[in-house]
Amino acid sequence: MTAAHNKSPLYHSIAGALRALIASGELKVGAQLPTIAAMAKRYNVAPVTVREALRLLTEEGLIRGRRGSGTFVNEAPPRLTSPVTEAGWPQLPHNLREHRGRILETDDAPPPLLLHEGTLAAAYRRMRRVHLDERSEPFRVVELFVARHYYDQAPSRFDQEMVLVVLEELDAVNLVEMRQSFSLTIADAEVAAHLGVHAGDPLGRLRRSLVDSRGVVVYFSIALIRSDRISLAWSMRRPVPQNPSA
Repeated sequence: MTAAHNKSPLYHSIAGALRALIASGELKVGAQLPTIAAMAKRYNVAPVTVREALRLLTEEGLIRGRRGSGTFVNEAPPRLTSPVTEAGWPQLPHNLREHRGRILETDDAPPPLLLHEGTLAAAYRRMRRVHLDERSEPFRVVELFVARHYYDQAPSRFDQEMVLVVLEELDAVNLVEMRQSFSLTIADAEVAAHLGVHAGDPLGRLRRSLVDSRGVVVYFSIALIRSDRISLAWSMRRPVPQNPSA
């Protein structure tokens, strides 16, 4: 992969993959990492690239080397908010408070709503942004739309902070339903460069709309999310049949 297709160093991607294994618990506290040679073969890179990835994780305090023994997981990283599993409302705005957005482009185009997603507001502010997590690492590229009658109340905040956080503070009582759908896609060269992955790498695609009490869409977004920042987990409970004789 040439620099023209991916502006982020390759070792960042490897560090992200290892970081995700630690965060998910697949690499537990105290576990020994594979050898540099084994990881170089697995990721199809030179050993020096693996060493740079390990150096980055060592600086973060996630791993430690033992002379003559190898490299071990030091401690689990801080829980990074997931855009999929941590998607409840109103919990989601709270989880996003430490995130920030870097604007790529703006205009006043309306969102491409589907019929079931709600009614269009009179006007919108459109922003295309790169979102940065608690560690200031890019984890998604998002095209979002916020109803203009909300945006005009706090334009500088909407430009810099997470839109859902600002909306929750402005008018929580009237924001009644969030509708979401999730699918898989792949990164093109431009998105890959923003996220520090390779063109063709898998991404999550999260489509989200937030409607008010009248069914008007006050927020809409389509986010492309790094695969190492996505986890899906749920539980299902079988209904307990009622005993008619009880």
